[in-house]
Amino acid sequence: MKPIFFALVFIATAACTSQLYVPSEKNVNKVEPATLVELQQGHDLYLNNCGTCHKLPKPGSQTDIGWKKTLEVMIPKTKLNSEQSYLIFRYLVNR
Repeated sequence: MKPIFFALVFIATAACTSQLYVPSEKNVNKVEPATLVELQQGHDLYLNNCGTCHKLPKPGSQTDIGWKKTLEVMIPKTKLNSEQSYLIFRYLVNR
């Protein structure tokens, strides 16, 4: 019975987690200039920093201007620098 319970909890948790895109070549320079490596770094920073305090919104949930305003509010609450913030921004808008 316990393995079934844990499997159901895992499935429910996975279903509730927002789906983040994994950067690929098709996302490079789509909106903002960014290499694939930079997009991957932005993805990792977003996942590992922004997701520690709250559920992560999907990158497509805001406009580019909306993300810029959100990051202006949220980044000062983190230990991220401006370069890291820009990596996250490029990840979010090059969806």
